[in-house]
Amino acid sequence: MSFLRFFWRDFKSDKSFNWFFILCASLGIIGLLLVESFKIGVEEKIAKNAKNFIASDLAVSTRRALDQNEINKILNYLETNKFTYAKWIETYSLVTKKNTDNNKTEAFSKLADLNFVTPEFPFYGGVVLQDVGRKGPGTWQDLHTKPTVWMSRDLSWELDIKIGDELKVGELYFVVGGIITEDQFSSFRGFNLAPKIFLSHNFLPQTDLIKFGSTATFSYTIKLPENVEVKKIQSELREIITDKSVKITGAEQASEQIARSLNLLSDYLGLITLLTYLLSLVGLYYFTQYFLSKKLKTFSIYKAMGLKTSALFKFNFLHLIVLTISSVVVSTSLVVVFLPMIKGYFSQLVGEELLFSLNTKAIARILSLSLGGSLLALGPLFWGALQTPVATIFQDLPAELKRIKFYFFLPLLVYVIFLAIFLSNSFKVGLLFISALVIIVLIAGIIFKTFTLFLDRFSGHFDFINKQAARTLSRYFTSSFTIFICLLLGMTLTTFIFQLEGSLRQEFTQTYGDRRPDLFLFDLQDTQAQKFESLVLEQKWNRTTFSPMIRGRLLKINGIPVQKREEPGETQTTFETREDQNSERMRNRGVNLSYRSTLSWSESIVEGKFNGEICDIRINPCEISLEKSYAGRIGANIGDQLLFDISGIEIQGVVSSFRSVKWASFEPNFFILFQPGVLEEAPKTFLSSIKVKSFEEKRAVFSKMAQNFPSVSLIEVSELVRKITTVFDLMASAIKFISFLSLFVALVVLVAVSFNHLNLRRREMGLFYMLGLKSDLIKSIYSREFSILISLCFVLALIFGSGLTALIMNVIFSSETVFKFSTVVPVIFALSLTLYFIVALRVKNLVKLKNLF
Repeated sequence: MSFLRFFWRDFKSDKSFNWFFILCASLGIIGLLLVESFKIGVEEKIAKNAKNFIASDLAVSTRRALDQNEINKILNYLETNKFTYAKWIETYSLVTKKNTDNNKTEAFSKLADLNFVTPEFPFYGGVVLQDVGRKGPGTWQDLHTKPTVWMSRDLSWELDIKIGDELKVGELYFVVGGIITEDQFSSFRGFNLAPKIFLSHNFLPQTDLIKFGSTATFSYTIKLPENVEVKKIQSELREIITDKSVKITGAEQASEQIARSLNLLSDYLGLITLLTYLLSLVGLYYFTQYFLSKKLKTFSIYKAMGLKTSALFKFNFLHLIVLTISSVVVSTSLVVVFLPMIKGYFSQLVGEELLFSLNTKAIARILSLSLGGSLLALGPLFWGALQTPVATIFQDLPAELKRIKFYFFLPLLVYVIFLAIFLSNSFKVGLLFISALVIIVLIAGIIFKTFTLFLDRFSGHFDFINKQAARTLSRYFTSSFTIFICLLLGMTLTTFIFQLEGSLRQEFTQTYGDRRPDLFLFDLQDTQAQKFESLVLEQKWNRTTFSPMIRGRLLKINGIPVQKREEPGETQTTFETREDQNSERMRNRGVNLSYRSTLSWSESIVEGKFNGEICDIRINPCEISLEKSYAGRIGANIGDQLLFDISGIEIQGVVSSFRSVKWASFEPNFFILFQPGVLEEAPKTFLSSIKVKSFEEKRAVFSKMAQNFPSVSLIEVSELVRKITTVFDLMASAIKFISFLSLFVALVVLVAVSFNHLNLRRREMGLFYMLGLKSDLIKSIYSREFSILISLCFVLALIFGSGLTALIMNVIFSSETVFKFSTVVPVIFALSLTLYFIVALRVKNLVKLKNLF
């Protein structure tokens, strides 16, 4: 009981330190809690609607048509177990409104996402039809009695279609029977490549849309009895269907795939909030150092009274724990209060209303992370302070805190690295983030030390105000450097976010000197290629590219099988990085291959040599060029032997080069390019791109393609770019929101540290006043000191932020950097002015207090 009583008395005596600790730590923890609540909101919403995404309990799906043997195996298994199932085929095609106006020569066509379903569909979920209401399980009979479509409201607007109009799909006309206002199968999917249409599977043969090589997803959606375990059925189906390019997906796995892009967003938000938390730790470190330096004699008195160092350490250890827990409680309360205000804002990111919440597990996780950071960052300071000898109480001068060796903070560095990897779910991104942060701090430290030495050495050549301001920077190096590094990191983060956003936006929206096509075409059959070329010549279209595409599967790398998809029941690691997920996904998916004699303008060789000459496989394996990021994901190197299965025939090639590809050019490009001479006879489809001069020509292309090639898909590039940039803008705004939170934390820490820095100078101010300096001159000295610090941070932040942007664009996105200072300079300039005026006001108030002198 005496232990707790003594602790409580000592705890209450440190009110100012306690309040600042809670304020600073809470601001750092709030960011972590916001990101955690965003993750939980997404997870709960997706889990609630998981079965809607696949309209069933279990789905067997593939991007290729199943052969008859595989179909028989699946159907026999389902019928033996008496499972109810539905067929669902999803493909893309041009659709055209029936032309009823004889004065119009060409009807307008648009690309649509066609979903052919059998009468059993759906088992879960549904759509909401305009003026009709929800169509859920068991209410889709109207779709199957006659050629009828239910179409997206966006598509009805684009084609100016209403209920009762006719729509040509492939070779068959359908009547529009409903306008879809809400699609529960597409929630959280970001944006679709084209608006959706639902049709009956009964009329699929009459449309003549599905041909060999058509881009389509073939699915069996399965309804399971309540007492049947999904993972058990998945395992049994996998024994029947051994080809792992055929996905056997439960609702939980489907929801994970759908949340992939949102998980990536939360990863990067997590890193930004980590920086926010680190900034708060910097402020806590500085104030703890100041607090302990004033309490050293108190510790000596405790020792003189007989208290052991270990007991004092326990008191202070408990002190840190109580303050950290209090900070988590305060920050959690603030997040709970303010979340409803920003719920609508974050809900825009997913197109669905999110119910933000913080469960016990999330709060416990944040608490453990906060405790770890506080103890590892501040523990060495307390331990050093407790080594103060008893004789300190007899000193007239203020006691000095024992200097802490750098290796005491190595556990903190390891902990921060762990946090970066954990929050980003990526070794590459996490280590890159920490490396960049450490390098920036080290370089900034060297620059600041050199700068202060330079000012101290040459200050004799300055006028009185600049001389005093320059010398005090080196005299109070620790507090000056703390202010400098906090401001620099906040400004650098702001510069980086704005520059990165500008570079990525430029990557999406640039036209590459008007070389980017306006229309992108795919699913052109091999038998249609000659007819298409004739149509291009006849209509005088500007066709920019014409590339073959062959479907295949990567089997082996250097003789080692690559497929390793873990099925339910197999051992899985508890922590899987995004790189692991991407690598597994790339190794298990089907691949699109092509061949060409010369590279397109949107490709460039970064390693090795590209060979466009015709190869002779009887002499040597053909050479392969891989896109460099794809090569990294599958673990391929120059000289590796790759074995592919193409339509049942195994073809081997050797990697001879890596390419960089400008994917935002929207030219037909591929991860894998073979040397000509081996794939020409393989079954294939073609991709092409077309440049148009006007809206009328674009409309004519859509119309002619719909008339001559109804099964071919045609995408309007500008519309696709608009959809991408819309999603990008929402994500960028979320990142900016968290970044400004980080900037606010940095500003609060800066103001607090600056005020404490000025309080330490009160004796100095008094000396200046006693020597006869006027108040205005004293104010000018300290204001000038901060203006020097702020100016140095301003310049270095632009350099470091821009350099970090260039590094990320090159390493992560493999793209060029576009520096735009017109937006970021005003922001950090405004921050600089804000801090300067706050400090100037504080200096003015201190100088006015005559009792200081």
